[in-house]
Parts: sequence; structure tokens; C-alpha cells
Amino acid sequence: MAVKRNKSRRTAANSERPALTPLQKVLLDEADRKVSIVSDGAQQDVSIHQLVSRKLLQMAANGSVHALSNAINEINTAQSLKQQQINDDVEFGKKYKDHQQRRLDQAIANGEDPERVLPHPDDVQVVLNKGYRIAGPADENELKIIRTNCAFRDVLNLQAVLEERIGGDSTDPEGEATEEPFAGATAMMLAHVMNMGLPERFTKSDADLARDLMRHGRMTKRELLKKTHRAWASIQKPKPRGWTLLPYQQTLTRFEQCASLCLGIADQTQDGKRTSEKEFAAEIIKVL
Repeated sequence: MAVKRNKSRRTAANSERPALTPLQKVLLDEADRKVSIVSDGAQQDVSIHQLVSRKLLQMAANGSVHALSNAINEINTAQSLKQQQINDDVEFGKKYKDHQQRRLDQAIANGEDPERVLPHPDDVQVVLNKGYRIAGPADENELKIIRTNCAFRDVLNLQAVLEERIGGDSTDPEGEATEEPFAGATAMMLAHVMNMGLPERFTKSDADLARDLMRHGRMTKRELLKKTHRAWASIQKPKPRGWTLLPYQQTLTRFEQCASLCLGIADQTQDGKRTSEKEFAAEIIKVL
């Protein structure tokens, strides 16, 4: 989740504080930009701010500091304003988190549904020296999407057990070992990927995922076939009974192709050579 900035809920005192001018914003960007220099025979990467400071000291030693001194003062002024804005955001984040916690406590005390308190106070994360961010669903639509992804992860975990049960070992018909790690590897890998992509409050630990696998493993093959078939249908992705995912190596190959394609399209988009979302989607579908 991106770091959120409080743009509308400032106190009166904060609203009177001067904001960064466009020139000051550009100045800060330039001051933070890294350049390579050679110092004492060695190449170093330093910020423009550091470079100007060094030059200022050199010119001070020669008795000429006026222009560079002005630059330093402008940078310091801009940095001071930026830091104060960050401090305001951090303070707002703390108050917002406390406010959401009070709402949650009140909902529980009144017997109301705590899931309707969004964002959840645990998802309001204060980031020192940056501001705050919402690391979870901010409204009911986002919560619905995340819960769907949680269900998708759990179905993939179930699918992994089913494929291990019906897929046998990782050998070809002649008994030779293949590059496939084990039956169900694709589903298990995708379950972990889905889990890592969820907000922290909704993820499962490796131990939790392992317990799910063991629980599913106690079912008979008939029960697995039936439950997996129903599980896919429950997330609006119905599959035939006994359906399996692509082999692990083939899945990795497609992922690599997709990643390479996305990078290429991103470069073209940045250069202004591609703007159509439909073209982008069509090329991704070809790979998948």
C-alpha cells in the first residue's frame, strides 16, 4: 500500500503553514539526486546537496561563498518545510489510528459487526519520517476483494493436496525422474504467492498453511475430489472434477514470459509508444 498523505484534515495552525513552492519541490528533488564524482582517486556516489556543501566549504576557504550560501539556505528552508509536513502526517496518522480503535471498541461493545469498521486500526500504520499508510482494506469493496483472494489461496492449498493424491510421484511413464518437484507443486507455489500478496492482517503463517495441508491430507480421495470441485465453484471459478493445474516447470516458463512481456510493455508505455490498455491485456492473454 502506498504511503497516504493527509491533504484535507489539517488543523488550523497547520493550514496556515506555507507549503512548498513548485521551485522548492524541484530544488529538493535536485538536492537528493545522486551523481558520481571522483574524490581522492576513488569514485563516489553523492547527492547534489553533499556536492554543494563540499563546494561551499572550498569556496569559503577562498573567500567567495555568496551564491552557494544562498543555495544552501534555500535547500534548508525547503527541507524544513517538507519535514514539518511529514511530522504533521505522522501526527495525523497516530490520531486516526486511535480514532479507528475507539470506533472498533465501541462496535464490539454495542454488539455490532466489527468488520464494518474500516480501515481496521491495525491496518493504519504510522511510518516514522514518512507519514502513515493504510495497509489493508479502506472500504467494504476492498474488503470483499481481499476476502475473495483469501478464499482463492485456500482453494489452491486444497488443490495441491488433491493433485498430490491423484498425481503420484514426479517420474515419467518409464520411471525416469522429471524436472517436476512433486505433484501439486504448482498449486502450492501459487497459494504461497497469493498469501504473500495479501495485507499482513489476512496472511497465514507457514505453520498455518502446513496445518491446512495436513488437515486436507486426512480426507479420502473421494472427499478431496468432491470438496475441491465445490471449492472452485464457491469462488466463481468452476472446474471439472479432478481438474489439475499446469505442471510446475511450464507454469514458471509462462510466468517468466509474462514478466518479460510486462517489462517490455512498461518501457514502451514510458516512451509513449503504447497507451492502449486493450492491447496490453490482449498480449498478456496470449502468453497465459
